[in-house]
Amino acid sequence: GPFRTDIDTFRFENGTVFPVLYLKESFHIDAKLAQVNGNPVGGKCLNIYLDPETNTRPFATAITQDGTGEIEWYSGDPDDNPSRKGVEPSGQKLEGFRTIRIAYEPTKELPGGCKAETTPVVNGSYEDIEVLVRSKVDILLKDHWARAEGYQDGDIVTGKVSILRDRLDVSVEGETVIFTFQYWNGTGYVTNNVEYSVTNEKGEANFSFVYSGKEVPGETKGNELAVNGQWRVLVHFQESAFFQEEFLNSTPTIELGDIAASSDTNFWTFRVITVLGIVFSFALLIGAIMYRNYNERRRIEIIRGILTDSLMSLKASNDYIATIFDCYKQLVRFFRSRGAMKKVYETTREFEDAVNTMLGGITPPEDLDTLFSIFEEARYSDHEIGADQRDRAMEALQSIINHLSNSLGESMLNRTSSTESGLYGSVVKAGSFVDSEGQTRIAGIDDDDERDGFSL
Repeated sequence: GPFRTDIDTFRFENGTVFPVLYLKESFHIDAKLAQVNGNPVGGKCLNIYLDPETNTRPFATAITQDGTGEIEWYSGDPDDNPSRKGVEPSGQKLEGFRTIRIAYEPTKELPGGCKAETTPVVNGSYEDIEVLVRSKVDILLKDHWARAEGYQDGDIVTGKVSILRDRLDVSVEGETVIFTFQYWNGTGYVTNNVEYSVTNEKGEANFSFVYSGKEVPGETKGNELAVNGQWRVLVHFQESAFFQEEFLNSTPTIELGDIAASSDTNFWTFRVITVLGIVFSFALLIGAIMYRNYNERRRIEIIRGILTDSLMSLKASNDYIATIFDCYKQLVRFFRSRGAMKKVYETTREFEDAVNTMLGGITPPEDLDTLFSIFEEARYSDHEIGADQRDRAMEALQSIINHLSNSLGESMLNRTSSTESGLYGSVVKAGSFVDSEGQTRIAGIDDDDERDGFSL
Protein backbone atom coordinates (compact mmCIF):
# COMPACT_ATOMS: atom_id res chain seq x y z
CA GLY A 1 0.00 0.00 0.00
CA PRO A 2 0.98 3.68 -0.22
CA PHE A 3 3.17 5.39 2.36
CA ARG A 4 4.23 3.51 5.51
CA THR A 5 0.97 1.93 6.68
CA ASP A 6 -1.88 3.03 4.37
CA ILE A 7 -4.00 0.63 2.39
CA ASP A 8 -5.83 1.99 -0.67
CA THR A 9 -7.82 0.29 -3.41
CA PHE A 10 -9.79 1.27 -6.50
CA ARG A 11 -12.91 -0.52 -7.74
CA PHE A 12 -13.74 -0.44 -11.44
CA GLU A 13 -17.30 -0.51 -12.75
CA ASN A 14 -17.02 -4.23 -13.49
CA GLY A 15 -16.29 -4.88 -9.81
CA THR A 16 -12.55 -5.55 -10.18
CA VAL A 17 -10.53 -4.21 -7.26
CA PHE A 18 -6.84 -3.32 -7.42
CA PRO A 19 -4.47 -2.10 -4.71
CA VAL A 20 -3.35 1.46 -5.36
CA LEU A 21 0.06 3.11 -5.26
CA TYR A 22 0.72 6.74 -6.13
CA LEU A 23 3.22 8.03 -8.67
CA LYS A 24 6.43 9.41 -7.12
CA GLU A 25 5.13 8.52 -3.64
CA SER A 26 6.59 6.07 -1.13
CA PHE A 27 4.99 2.69 -0.49
CA HIS A 28 5.35 -0.31 1.82
CA ILE A 29 5.30 -4.08 1.43
CA ASP A 30 4.39 -6.63 4.11
CA ALA A 31 5.17 -10.22 3.17
CA LYS A 32 5.98 -13.62 4.67
CA LEU A 33 8.24 -16.43 3.46
CA ALA A 34 7.05 -19.89 4.48
CA GLN A 35 7.50 -23.47 3.45
CA VAL A 36 4.74 -25.51 1.85
CA ASN A 37 3.82 -26.90 5.25
CA GLY A 38 3.42 -23.38 6.63
CA ASN A 39 6.61 -23.20 8.64
CA PRO A 40 8.19 -19.73 8.40
CA VAL A 41 11.63 -19.29 6.86
CA GLY A 42 13.65 -16.60 8.60
CA GLY A 43 16.96 -14.97 7.82
CA LYS A 44 16.50 -15.19 4.05
CA CYS A 45 17.09 -12.41 1.54
CA LEU A 46 14.20 -11.50 -0.77
CA ASN A 47 14.47 -9.56 -4.02
CA ILE A 48 11.85 -6.87 -4.69
CA TYR A 49 11.08 -6.10 -8.33
CA LEU A 50 8.99 -3.35 -9.90
CA ASP A 51 7.79 -4.41 -13.38
CA PRO A 52 10.07 -7.48 -13.56
CA GLU A 53 9.23 -8.07 -17.22
CA THR A 54 11.07 -4.87 -18.19
CA ASN A 55 13.28 -4.26 -15.14
CA THR A 56 15.25 -7.46 -14.63
CA ARG A 57 17.31 -6.05 -11.79
CA PRO A 58 15.82 -5.98 -8.29
CA PHE A 59 14.47 -2.68 -7.05
CA ALA A 60 15.45 -3.43 -3.44
CA THR A 61 16.04 -6.30 -1.01
CA ALA A 62 14.63 -7.34 2.38
CA ILE A 63 15.63 -9.92 5.04
CA THR A 64 12.94 -12.10 6.60
CA GLN A 65 12.70 -12.05 10.38
CA ASP A 66 13.83 -15.05 12.34
CA GLY A 67 10.97 -17.05 13.76
CA THR A 68 8.23 -15.37 11.69
CA GLY A 69 9.69 -15.18 8.17
CA GLU A 70 8.01 -11.78 7.73
CA ILE A 71 9.29 -8.57 6.19
CA GLU A 72 8.03 -5.03 6.74
CA TRP A 73 9.70 -3.07 3.99
CA TYR A 74 9.22 0.69 3.43
CA SER A 75 10.63 2.55 0.44
CA GLY A 76 11.10 5.76 2.42
CA ASP A 77 13.32 4.10 5.05
CA PRO A 78 17.02 4.49 4.13
CA ASP A 79 17.82 1.23 5.95
CA ASP A 80 15.34 -0.66 3.75
CA ASN A 81 15.85 1.38 0.58
CA PRO A 82 19.02 3.52 0.44
CA SER A 83 17.81 5.37 -2.67
CA ARG A 84 14.50 6.21 -0.92
CA LYS A 85 12.79 6.24 -4.32
CA GLY A 86 9.11 5.48 -4.53
CA VAL A 87 7.04 4.56 -7.55
CA GLU A 88 9.02 6.08 -10.40
CA PRO A 89 7.86 6.49 -14.03
CA SER A 90 8.65 3.54 -16.24
CA GLY A 91 9.97 5.06 -19.46
CA GLN A 92 7.18 7.23 -20.85
CA LYS A 93 4.62 5.44 -18.72
CA LEU A 94 3.34 7.44 -15.77
CA GLU A 95 0.02 6.07 -14.52
CA GLY A 96 -1.32 2.58 -15.18
CA PHE A 97 -0.96 -1.01 -14.07
CA ARG A 98 2.38 -2.17 -12.66
CA THR A 99 3.60 -5.49 -11.29
CA ILE A 100 5.41 -5.89 -7.97
CA ARG A 101 7.28 -9.15 -7.41
CA ILE A 102 8.68 -10.53 -4.16
CA ALA A 103 11.12 -13.33 -4.99
CA TYR A 104 13.22 -15.76 -3.00
CA GLU A 105 16.02 -16.69 -5.42
CA PRO A 106 18.75 -18.57 -3.52
CA THR A 107 20.61 -19.59 -6.69
CA LYS A 108 20.69 -16.16 -8.38
CA GLU A 109 23.04 -13.31 -7.75
CA LEU A 110 22.00 -10.09 -9.53
CA PRO A 111 23.41 -6.55 -9.34
CA GLY A 112 21.61 -4.72 -6.56
CA GLY A 113 19.96 -7.94 -5.37
CA CYS A 114 20.55 -10.77 -2.94
CA LYS A 115 23.68 -12.90 -3.01
CA ALA A 116 23.41 -16.52 -4.03
CA GLU A 117 23.40 -19.09 -1.22
CA THR A 118 26.17 -21.68 -1.25
CA THR A 119 23.99 -24.55 -0.03
CA PRO A 120 20.30 -23.61 -0.35
CA VAL A 121 17.97 -25.89 1.59
CA VAL A 122 14.70 -24.35 0.40
CA ASN A 123 13.56 -24.02 -3.19
CA GLY A 124 13.10 -20.58 -4.62
CA SER A 125 9.70 -19.02 -5.27
CA TYR A 126 8.08 -15.68 -6.05
CA GLU A 127 4.77 -13.88 -5.76
CA ASP A 128 3.45 -11.23 -8.17
CA ILE A 129 0.81 -8.65 -7.38
CA GLU A 130 -0.65 -6.24 -9.89
CA VAL A 131 -1.18 -2.72 -8.59
CA LEU A 132 -2.79 0.39 -10.05
CA VAL A 133 -0.51 3.43 -10.06
CA ARG A 134 -2.45 6.67 -9.85
CA SER A 135 -1.47 10.33 -9.57
CA LYS A 136 -2.55 13.01 -7.18
CA VAL A 137 -3.15 16.41 -8.73
CA ASP A 138 -2.89 20.08 -7.87
CA ILE A 139 -5.44 22.69 -8.94
CA LEU A 140 -3.92 26.06 -9.77
CA LEU A 141 -5.77 29.26 -10.59
CA LYS A 142 -4.71 30.27 -14.09
CA ASP A 143 -7.03 33.25 -14.67
CA HIS A 144 -8.19 34.93 -11.46
CA TRP A 145 -11.90 35.77 -11.67
CA ALA A 146 -12.17 38.16 -8.72
CA ARG A 147 -12.22 41.92 -9.26
CA ALA A 148 -11.36 44.56 -6.71
CA GLU A 149 -14.02 46.85 -8.19
CA GLY A 150 -16.57 44.04 -8.37
CA TYR A 151 -18.98 43.06 -11.15
CA GLN A 152 -22.16 44.60 -12.48
CA ASP A 153 -25.36 42.83 -13.42
CA GLY A 154 -24.90 41.35 -16.90
CA ASP A 155 -21.10 41.14 -16.82
CA ILE A 156 -19.43 37.97 -18.06
CA VAL A 157 -17.42 36.16 -15.39
CA THR A 158 -14.65 33.99 -16.83
CA GLY A 159 -12.01 31.90 -15.12
CA LYS A 160 -9.45 29.23 -15.84
CA VAL A 161 -7.67 26.60 -13.77
CA SER A 162 -4.70 24.39 -14.52
CA ILE A 163 -4.47 20.75 -13.44
CA LEU A 164 -0.97 19.42 -12.77
CA ARG A 165 0.36 16.16 -11.40
CA ASP A 166 1.29 16.63 -7.78
CA ARG A 167 4.89 15.38 -7.90
CA LEU A 168 5.92 15.99 -11.50
CA ASP A 169 4.26 19.30 -12.42
CA VAL A 170 3.14 17.69 -15.68
CA SER A 171 -0.22 18.75 -17.09
CA VAL A 172 -3.21 16.41 -16.97
CA GLU A 173 -5.00 16.15 -20.31
CA GLY A 174 -8.48 14.86 -21.13
CA GLU A 175 -9.87 14.78 -17.57
CA THR A 176 -13.08 16.33 -16.30
CA VAL A 177 -13.25 19.42 -14.10
CA ILE A 178 -16.54 20.41 -12.45
CA PHE A 179 -17.29 24.08 -11.72
CA THR A 180 -20.05 24.66 -9.19
CA PHE A 181 -21.65 28.13 -9.06
CA GLN A 182 -23.00 29.07 -5.63
CA TYR A 183 -24.59 32.19 -4.15
CA TRP A 184 -24.69 33.43 -0.55
CA ASN A 185 -28.19 33.51 0.93
CA GLY A 186 -27.20 35.08 4.25
CA THR A 187 -26.59 31.86 6.16
CA GLY A 188 -24.69 29.68 3.71
CA TYR A 189 -23.84 29.03 0.09
CA VAL A 190 -26.46 27.47 -2.17
CA THR A 191 -25.66 25.73 -5.46
CA ASN A 192 -27.30 27.29 -8.51
CA ASN A 193 -25.62 25.63 -11.48
CA VAL A 194 -22.88 23.16 -12.40
CA GLU A 195 -20.62 23.28 -15.46
CA TYR A 196 -18.37 20.52 -16.79
CA SER A 197 -15.13 21.14 -18.65
CA VAL A 198 -12.43 18.83 -20.07
CA THR A 199 -8.76 19.76 -19.69
CA ASN A 200 -6.80 20.49 -22.87
CA GLU A 201 -3.21 19.50 -23.70
CA LYS A 202 -1.98 22.16 -21.27
CA GLY A 203 -4.13 20.79 -18.47
CA GLU A 204 -6.35 23.89 -18.54
CA ALA A 205 -10.10 24.04 -18.02
CA ASN A 206 -12.21 27.21 -18.12
CA PHE A 207 -15.71 28.41 -17.37
CA SER A 208 -17.88 31.44 -18.02
CA PHE A 209 -21.30 32.61 -16.89
CA VAL A 210 -23.39 35.75 -16.85
CA TYR A 211 -23.28 37.50 -13.50
CA SER A 212 -26.82 38.24 -12.32
CA GLY A 213 -25.99 40.22 -9.19
CA LYS A 214 -28.49 39.71 -6.40
CA GLU A 215 -30.91 37.75 -8.55
CA VAL A 216 -30.55 34.02 -9.11
CA PRO A 217 -31.12 32.56 -12.60
CA GLY A 218 -34.07 30.19 -12.70
CA GLU A 219 -35.77 31.82 -9.72
CA THR A 220 -38.61 34.35 -9.69
CA LYS A 221 -37.73 37.62 -11.38
CA GLY A 222 -37.04 40.36 -8.85
CA ASN A 223 -36.53 37.93 -5.99
CA GLU A 224 -33.07 38.90 -4.70
CA LEU A 225 -31.82 35.70 -3.12
CA ALA A 226 -28.08 36.40 -3.42
CA VAL A 227 -27.30 38.68 -0.48
CA ASN A 228 -25.08 41.59 -1.56
CA GLY A 229 -24.65 39.86 -4.92
CA GLN A 230 -22.06 37.49 -3.46
CA TRP A 231 -21.17 34.40 -5.49
CA ARG A 232 -18.38 31.86 -5.62
CA VAL A 233 -17.16 29.11 -7.96
CA LEU A 234 -15.99 25.79 -6.51
CA VAL A 235 -13.58 23.64 -8.50
CA HIS A 236 -13.74 19.86 -8.37
CA PHE A 237 -11.36 17.61 -10.29
CA GLN A 238 -13.37 14.49 -11.01
CA GLU A 239 -11.87 11.17 -10.02
CA SER A 240 -10.85 8.71 -12.73
CA ALA A 241 -9.04 5.40 -12.86
CA PHE A 242 -5.61 7.03 -13.08
CA PHE A 243 -6.16 10.22 -11.06
CA GLN A 244 -7.38 10.92 -7.55
CA GLU A 245 -10.08 13.53 -7.15
CA GLU A 246 -9.20 16.95 -5.80
CA PHE A 247 -11.22 19.93 -4.55
CA LEU A 248 -10.49 23.63 -4.52
CA ASN A 249 -12.99 25.32 -2.24
CA SER A 250 -11.00 28.39 -1.19
CA THR A 251 -11.74 30.24 -4.42
CA PRO A 252 -12.10 33.99 -5.03
CA THR A 253 -15.40 35.61 -4.10
CA ILE A 254 -17.44 37.33 -6.79
CA GLU A 255 -19.12 40.47 -5.46
CA LEU A 256 -21.40 43.21 -6.72
CA GLY A 257 -19.51 46.41 -7.44
CA ASP A 258 -20.47 49.95 -6.52
CA ILE A 259 -22.83 51.23 -9.20
CA ALA A 260 -21.82 54.85 -8.69
CA ALA A 261 -18.19 53.96 -9.00
CA SER A 262 -18.77 51.83 -12.08
CA SER A 263 -20.86 54.48 -13.84
CA ASP A 264 -18.52 57.30 -12.91
CA THR A 265 -16.82 58.65 -16.01
CA ASN A 266 -14.14 60.46 -14.08
CA PHE A 267 -11.05 60.75 -16.22
CA TRP A 268 -8.63 60.49 -13.30
CA THR A 269 -8.53 56.74 -12.86
CA PHE A 270 -5.58 54.95 -11.32
CA ARG A 271 -4.42 53.74 -14.72
CA VAL A 272 -4.58 57.22 -16.22
CA ILE A 273 -2.73 58.72 -13.26
CA THR A 274 -0.04 56.04 -13.55
CA VAL A 275 0.41 56.63 -17.28
CA LEU A 276 0.49 60.40 -16.81
CA GLY A 277 3.02 60.00 -14.02
CA ILE A 278 5.29 57.96 -16.27
CA VAL A 279 4.91 60.47 -19.11
CA PHE A 280 5.60 63.36 -16.74
CA SER A 281 8.72 61.61 -15.44
CA PHE A 282 9.98 61.11 -18.98
CA ALA A 283 9.23 64.75 -19.76
CA LEU A 284 11.21 65.88 -16.71
CA LEU A 285 14.11 63.64 -17.69
CA ILE A 286 14.14 64.90 -21.27
CA GLY A 287 13.79 68.49 -20.06
CA ALA A 288 16.72 68.07 -17.67
CA ILE A 289 18.86 66.64 -20.47
CA MET A 290 17.89 69.47 -22.83
CA TYR A 291 18.56 72.09 -20.14
CA ARG A 292 21.97 70.58 -19.44
CA ASN A 293 22.78 70.56 -23.16
CA TYR A 294 21.62 74.19 -23.41
CA ASN A 295 23.92 75.19 -20.54
CA GLU A 296 26.83 73.34 -22.13
CA ARG A 297 26.18 75.03 -25.47
CA ARG A 298 25.81 78.45 -23.85
CA ARG A 299 29.09 77.94 -21.96
CA ILE A 300 30.97 77.08 -25.15
CA GLU A 301 29.40 80.03 -27.00
CA ILE A 302 30.58 82.47 -24.30
CA ILE A 303 34.12 81.07 -24.37
CA ARG A 304 34.16 81.24 -28.15
CA GLY A 305 32.98 84.86 -27.98
CA ILE A 306 35.80 85.82 -25.58
CA LEU A 307 38.40 84.12 -27.75
CA THR A 308 36.97 85.63 -30.95
CA ASP A 309 37.09 89.16 -29.48
CA SER A 310 40.69 88.57 -28.41
CA LEU A 311 41.58 87.28 -31.88
CA MET A 312 40.07 90.36 -33.51
CA SER A 313 41.89 92.63 -31.04
CA LEU A 314 45.22 90.97 -31.82
CA LYS A 315 44.63 91.52 -35.51
CA ALA A 316 43.63 95.19 -35.08
CA SER A 317 45.83 96.38 -32.17
CA ASN A 318 49.54 96.63 -31.60
CA ASP A 319 49.27 96.38 -27.81
CA TYR A 320 49.65 92.61 -27.66
CA ILE A 321 50.29 92.31 -23.93
CA ALA A 322 47.16 94.27 -23.00
CA THR A 323 45.06 92.19 -25.40
CA ILE A 324 46.42 88.89 -24.04
CA PHE A 325 45.93 90.04 -20.43
CA ASP A 326 42.39 91.16 -21.22
CA CYS A 327 41.63 87.71 -22.71
CA TYR A 328 43.13 86.08 -19.62
CA LYS A 329 41.07 88.23 -17.23
CA GLN A 330 37.83 87.63 -19.10
CA LEU A 331 38.40 83.87 -19.07
CA VAL A 332 39.22 83.94 -15.35
CA ARG A 333 36.09 85.98 -14.64
CA PHE A 334 33.95 83.57 -16.63
CA PHE A 335 35.38 80.41 -15.04
CA ARG A 336 35.04 81.91 -11.58
CA SER A 337 31.35 82.69 -12.28
CA ARG A 338 30.89 79.01 -13.22
CA GLY A 339 32.57 77.80 -10.03
CA ALA A 340 35.62 76.37 -11.80
CA MET A 341 38.02 78.68 -9.95
CA LYS A 342 37.60 79.20 -6.21
CA LYS A 343 40.48 81.48 -5.22
CA VAL A 344 40.80 85.11 -6.14
CA TYR A 345 44.40 84.69 -7.30
CA GLU A 346 45.38 81.52 -9.02
CA THR A 347 48.49 80.51 -10.91
CA THR A 348 48.53 79.96 -14.63
CA ARG A 349 48.76 76.20 -14.06
CA GLU A 350 45.68 76.26 -11.83
CA PHE A 351 43.96 78.28 -14.51
CA GLU A 352 45.11 75.69 -17.05
CA ASP A 353 43.56 72.89 -14.97
CA ALA A 354 40.24 74.75 -14.85
CA VAL A 355 40.24 75.26 -18.63
CA ASN A 356 41.18 71.63 -19.33
CA THR A 357 38.40 70.45 -17.02
CA MET A 358 35.79 72.54 -18.82
CA LEU A 359 37.05 72.12 -22.41
CA GLY A 360 38.55 68.65 -22.18
CA GLY A 361 37.74 66.60 -25.26
CA ILE A 362 36.61 69.65 -27.28
CA THR A 363 39.83 71.48 -28.06
CA PRO A 364 43.21 69.88 -28.84
CA PRO A 365 45.63 70.00 -25.87
CA GLU A 366 48.52 71.31 -28.00
CA ASP A 367 46.57 74.49 -28.85
CA LEU A 368 45.70 75.00 -25.18
CA ASP A 369 49.36 74.48 -24.22
CA THR A 370 50.41 77.12 -26.76
CA LEU A 371 47.85 79.59 -25.42
CA PHE A 372 48.85 78.94 -21.79
CA SER A 373 52.54 79.41 -22.58
CA ILE A 374 51.75 82.80 -24.16
CA PHE A 375 49.75 83.75 -21.05
CA GLU A 376 52.78 82.85 -18.91
CA GLU A 377 55.13 84.86 -21.11
CA ALA A 378 52.86 87.88 -20.96
CA ARG A 379 52.48 87.57 -17.17
CA TYR A 380 55.96 86.59 -15.96
CA SER A 381 58.62 87.18 -18.66
CA ASP A 382 60.59 90.41 -19.02
CA HIS A 383 61.01 90.39 -22.81
CA GLU A 384 58.64 92.13 -25.16
CA ILE A 385 55.71 90.30 -26.72
CA GLY A 386 56.29 90.70 -30.42
CA ALA A 387 54.86 89.60 -33.74
CA ASP A 388 56.09 86.05 -33.28
CA GLN A 389 54.13 85.58 -30.04
CA ARG A 390 51.16 87.37 -31.61
CA ASP A 391 51.13 84.97 -34.58
CA ARG A 392 51.38 81.97 -32.27
CA ALA A 393 48.53 83.32 -30.15
CA MET A 394 46.39 84.04 -33.23
CA GLU A 395 47.02 80.57 -34.63
CA ALA A 396 46.16 78.90 -31.30
CA LEU A 397 43.05 81.08 -30.83
CA GLN A 398 41.85 80.38 -34.37
CA SER A 399 42.30 76.61 -33.92
CA ILE A 400 40.45 76.64 -30.60
CA ILE A 401 37.63 78.75 -32.08
CA ASN A 402 37.29 76.32 -34.99
CA HIS A 403 37.07 73.33 -32.66
CA LEU A 404 34.49 75.10 -30.50
CA SER A 405 32.43 75.87 -33.61
CA ASN A 406 32.64 72.24 -34.68
CA SER A 407 31.44 71.11 -31.26
CA LEU A 408 28.42 73.39 -31.69
CA GLY A 409 27.68 71.88 -35.09
CA GLU A 410 28.40 75.12 -36.93
CA SER A 411 31.16 73.87 -39.22
CA MET A 412 30.86 75.27 -42.72
CA LEU A 413 30.59 73.08 -45.81
CA ASN A 414 32.96 74.23 -48.56
CA ARG A 415 32.33 73.25 -52.15
CA THR A 416 35.40 72.70 -54.30
CA SER A 417 35.96 71.51 -57.82
CA SER A 418 36.80 68.06 -56.48
CA THR A 419 33.38 67.76 -54.85
CA GLU A 420 31.35 69.22 -57.71
CA SER A 421 29.22 66.81 -59.67
CA GLY A 422 30.34 65.79 -63.12
CA LEU A 423 26.85 64.82 -64.15
CA TYR A 424 26.66 67.42 -66.88
CA GLY A 425 29.46 67.93 -69.42
CA SER A 426 30.51 71.13 -71.18
CA VAL A 427 27.99 73.03 -73.21
CA VAL A 428 27.73 71.91 -76.85
CA LYS A 429 26.67 74.51 -79.41
CA ALA A 430 23.66 73.96 -81.59
CA GLY A 431 24.55 72.04 -84.77
CA SER A 432 27.45 70.32 -83.04
CA PHE A 433 27.79 66.75 -81.93
CA VAL A 434 30.34 64.54 -80.22
CA ASP A 435 31.67 61.66 -82.26
CA SER A 436 32.71 58.21 -81.05
CA GLU A 437 36.21 59.48 -80.36
CA GLY A 438 34.94 62.19 -78.05
CA GLN A 439 35.64 65.06 -80.45
CA THR A 440 33.19 67.85 -81.13
CA ARG A 441 32.25 68.21 -84.77
CA ILE A 442 29.96 70.58 -86.67
CA ALA A 443 27.27 69.05 -88.77
CA GLY A 444 27.89 69.38 -92.55
CA ILE A 445 31.64 70.00 -92.28
CA ASP A 446 34.15 67.23 -92.94
CA ASP A 447 37.51 67.85 -91.31
CA ASP A 448 39.20 65.09 -93.31
CA ASP A 449 42.05 66.44 -95.44
CA GLU A 450 41.42 63.92 -98.22
CA ARG A 451 39.31 65.30 -101.05
CA ASP A 452 37.92 62.93 -103.60
CA GLY A 453 36.56 65.72 -105.79
CA PHE A 454 33.05 64.58 -105.36
CA SER A 455 30.43 67.15 -104.52
CA LEU A 456 26.71 67.04 -104.43
